[in-house]
Amino acid sequence: MALTPEAIYNDFQKDILDKDTAEDLLLSLIENVENPQTRISCIKYLSALKSRNIRVYKILENICISDLSDEIRIHALQSLSDLFYDKVLQLMKWLLHHEKSLKVILSIIRILGNFKSSETRSILLKKFEEIGKKKYKYNIKNFTGKNDIEDLTDNELSEILINYYIISTLKLKLGYLKFEPNEMGSIITLDLSSVGYQGLAINTLTNALDSIFSLSNLKKLNLSNNLLRAIPENMGQFNAIEDINLSYNNLSILPDAISYFGNLKILNLKSNHLRVLPSTMGELKSLEILILRDNILKEIPDSIGLLVLLHVLDLHHNQLFSLPNIFDNLELRWNNFRMVSDSIKKIKNLSELSLGRNNITEIPNWVKEIQYLRKLELYDNNITDLPHLPPNLEHLNLRNNPFTKLPDTLLSLKSLKSLNLSWNKLTFLPDWIDSLPSLEVLNLWGNKIEDIPESIEELKNIKVIYLNLNKIKKLTPSLQKLRERGCEVKL
Repeated sequence: MALTPEAIYNDFQKDILDKDTAEDLLLSLIENVENPQTRISCIKYLSALKSRNIRVYKILENICISDLSDEIRIHALQSLSDLFYDKVLQLMKWLLHHEKSLKVILSIIRILGNFKSSETRSILLKKFEEIGKKKYKYNIKNFTGKNDIEDLTDNELSEILINYYIISTLKLKLGYLKFEPNEMGSIITLDLSSVGYQGLAINTLTNALDSIFSLSNLKKLNLSNNLLRAIPENMGQFNAIEDINLSYNNLSILPDAISYFGNLKILNLKSNHLRVLPSTMGELKSLEILILRDNILKEIPDSIGLLVLLHVLDLHHNQLFSLPNIFDNLELRWNNFRMVSDSIKKIKNLSELSLGRNNITEIPNWVKEIQYLRKLELYDNNITDLPHLPPNLEHLNLRNNPFTKLPDTLLSLKSLKSLNLSWNKLTFLPDWIDSLPSLEVLNLWGNKIEDIPESIEELKNIKVIYLNLNKIKKLTPSLQKLRERGCEVKL
């Protein structure tokens, strides 16, 4: 049977191993095994054993100073702070002065902020003093007076320093970036858009994401246009981010840990390479706007139907064939739908529905029941007829369908302001066109219309008529009258 940290600790709990033997075995694994997770587990179990002998201290101290893995060093630091509080402060002071790894520095400052002692507070204040002497103080430039700093708690001191180190490191390695701190010096907005076009910058930004997501007061983060291929699996569970822009990157998956963003209201993932979404998306209970346009999604997890506050869902230009049964607002252009999903009729306050550039051949009768619908986009489909539509509809786009005549069902659209029938197969306009009294824009571009009915004169609100690329070569008397009234007639 393989010797594992878990087995060693379980044998100790069962009194099969005494404490000294368990410690020796765990330390031996730390020193002789290369697997990082095994070594981290050994360190955790040493803390669970409350191992406080000098050999444990020396080995963990050596890891903190010289190990190549930041994650292992951070776990060793945490164990040292749990087991050897009286000894570890000198080590952390030394590391703060010599350490290069941002992750390790941030871990040290967090540990110091939680100790809440005069010694640790002195170390934190010393760092403020050192930074105060620098030319660029970034987010802590407002804390120049001694009284201001003395009023801060240890956790507040720690948080401000963490923000300083993150911003100063990003500034040094990436150059230009925009950020906004609050009155306490904590970063609340951070704009890192378009900083990752060179290979070194991409790696720097990718490696810094863990630290960026740990900014506990950050509200708005822009990481767009950076060629990012992944975001961290281990994102902070206690962040306050409300708005993340990850558009125009190279993301193919999202980690399950996206669910940690419990305060997230806006998530922009436009123009990535997403094929699937994690089911944990349904845990983003605060999400209001989700932009997924220009990806390669073929399905949406049912759990998204649990996002009760969602009022904008943009799925434009994906490869969707179907939808879950529960949804709120939808933008569904440029997909592969052959029919309109029944899930749409459950939407209570839907005002715009975009189904352009799919393979739809038929519109269901229940569409007329979407009482708040004001705009309906059906362009670039294979529709030849329409059922009755919501009577308060104001904008209807039927461009590039094979209509040969206007459906009589349009007669009831007394509030319709714009009607786009361009690039169909119309040969005439019906006499009842004047039954659309609110019509302002009528687009008939690219049909085969030869004549216009006189009834078009009765459209009192018409402002523009597009007749380009039809068989009408000159203004008819009716069109001439409309032009004289101020209507723009384009031939």
